[in-house]
This record gives sequence, structure tokens and C-alpha cells, in this order.
Amino acid sequence: MNQQYLEILEILRPIDNEFMKVLFKNQNCVELLVKTIFGDDVSLMKFETEDERKNLQGRSIGMDIVATLSDGKIINIEMEKNEENATPLRARYHASILDCSESFAGEEWNQIEEMYVVFICEDDFLKTNKIISHINRYIDEVGRLFNDKLHIIYLNASIEDESPLGLLMHDLMCRDPDQMHYEVLKTRASYFKKSEGGKYEMCKELEKIVVEREKLGEERGEKRGILKGKIETLMKILIKRFTNENLEWIKDCNEEQIEKIEDNIDLDMSYHQFYQLVHS
Repeated sequence: MNQQYLEILEILRPIDNEFMKVLFKNQNCVELLVKTIFGDDVSLMKFETEDERKNLQGRSIGMDIVATLSDGKIINIEMEKNEENATPLRARYHASILDCSESFAGEEWNQIEEMYVVFICEDDFLKTNKIISHINRYIDEVGRLFNDKLHIIYLNASIEDESPLGLLMHDLMCRDPDQMHYEVLKTRASYFKKSEGGKYEMCKELEKIVVEREKLGEERGEKRGILKGKIETLMKILIKRFTNENLEWIKDCNEEQIEKIEDNIDLDMSYHQFYQLVHS
């Protein structure tokens, strides 16, 4: 086994994406999450981890956990360490993608299922100093709930108390399985961190992640190289056209701006008009 991967495994916590995606492939672990957040009376019917939701006309997203309860309620649970990823706009987008993928042609509006988007954040993202924050839409003028069946929940893992949620937050932030409170998580984490079979599985998973990231880096490098070549070619053309102008700003253009330059490079316009067009 790769010693570097074993050292990484030692410091991983359930809230870390690399460990989360393996731990919560287990139904008992997902049930623990759902029941601790929503109560013991809920019943898990099915779940998916690393659930890729395609959007043919826009951004596709991968969801950490999507669970369906026996009463039809749909729950998306995300582990978030990065404040940028915990933005309310992302919660809104996750809900919209789920709505599109979980509804069907001919379905009555009242058949759309109740939905929860849950962000478990490493820090107090909403700055409420609360372990749990529920967000719903209201009619401002009368203070009445706008019942669109969408609920957003933020959990603050920086608060660890003796409540069931507080104990769960502790376990999600814990590196040592022996220090975990919930037996389900302790047993599963111990398998991957302490048994030879579990450590081997985690090393293979970490190796896969490294390979995927290296491939993504290579693809991004190739794109940057292509973009750089385009910029050099366009600058040679534009220098001849706008002989007295400083065109160094073109080197900082993004892909969309470069496309605008390519599309409009032959148009008869002044330098000022051209610059405004590219930056519009």
C-alpha cells in the first residue's frame, strides 16, 4: 500500500469529501444522518451517493447524497468545507436540478414531492451561532409560509454539544474512529482506517482521485495552451490594425472574450468600439 495515501487516510474525517463518498455508501450510515437530522420516525427507502444530475441545457452537478424517504420526501445532503460551495445560491440550484430530474411529464403540480436541501458546513456559514438553521419561504406582507414544499437546512459542525446533532457533528469532524460516539460511524470508519482490507480500498480510492485530478489538470493545461496560441495569433492581427494602441489587455481575456474577438475581428470599427464590444 502507498505510504503517502496511508498518511492522508489517517487525517481524513467523515466531512472530508474523499472519505465521505466511501463511508456513506453504507445504508446504516445514511440512515444515521437522516434520522439524526429529521427524527427517528422517518424511514429511508433508497439513496444514492455521488449522484450525478445532468442538465443538458446548463450546468450539471454531482450531489453527495440523495435520499428518498418512504413517504416520498427527497433529501439532498451535502458536506461543505468551502464557504464558496455553501452559498445559498448553490442550495437553490441543487433544489432546481432535483425538481427537474424528479418530476415527470403529465405530473400534477401537487404531486411534486417535498424536498430538503441540507448543507453540513465545517464552520458557522450563516453566522447564526446555532447548530441547525431552517430556511423556508414566507409571504412578507402577512408573515405566512409560502408552501412550495422546499426546505433548506444548514448544519454548523463547529458546534459540538451533547445533543444527538452535536454528537453527530463531533463524529463528522473526528479523525480517530475510537473517539466517535455513534457506533455505526465508528465501525465503518474503523474498517477503512484500521483493517488491512479497508485501508487497501481507501488507497485505491485515493489513487483514483489523484489520477482523475491529474487528468483534469492536463485537460486544463491543454485548454490554456490552446487559448494562449489563439491570443498570440489575434494580437499579431490586431497590432497591424490598431498600430498605436496598447493591446496587452488581450492577454488577460477569458475564453468568452476571445470568442468575441474572433467573431468580430474583421468588422470595420474604431479601437474604442472594438474594446467596448469585447468587454460588453
